Amino acid sequence: MDIEMRPLGQADLKQSTEIWNFIVAEANSFPGDQVLGEAEAAVMFAQQTETVCALSENEVVGLYILHPNNIGRCGHIANASFGVKQAYRGKGIGRRLVEDCLKRSRESGFKGLQFNAVVSTNYPAITLYLKLGFKIIGTIKEGYRLKNNSYVDTLIFLKSW
Repeated sequence: MDIEMRPLGQADLKQSTEIWNFIVAEANSFPGDQVLGEAEAAVMFAQQTETVCALSENEVVGLYILHPNNIGRCGHIANASFGVKQAYRGKGIGRRLVEDCLKRSRESGFKGLQFNAVVSTNYPAITLYLKLGFKIIGTIKEGYRLKNNSYVDTLIFLKSW
């Protein structure tokens, strides 16, 4: 599958918002619990260091947001969130997104990439992050509330360079 990676543009906003909101509604990985209107999503995407889309034949099939994990003296470590359109999961797009994010993180001057709340039942993400050299540096017991209101652990991942 031929994939183009590019910064989010106005033409990508509708499809990117749909992917984001689908993942929020799934309630098994993103921390947010509110879907966003296009205007709200545009503001959120614009506030990031980078918002990047993965496209296949002009269809947005995935995206990520990249930003500092914290402020001030802790702002040199990045954080990111990734989303792949449901019909394209398991086709290597997530890997392409994370690899591109690592490259852009370095280019933006970050010294590492940290994920604060990887849901312990998100096996595809966990497997991918470990394959790409991330380390689990902590566990938050019952750190995530699933759609059915049960709780599962979250994992903290870090890759530094």
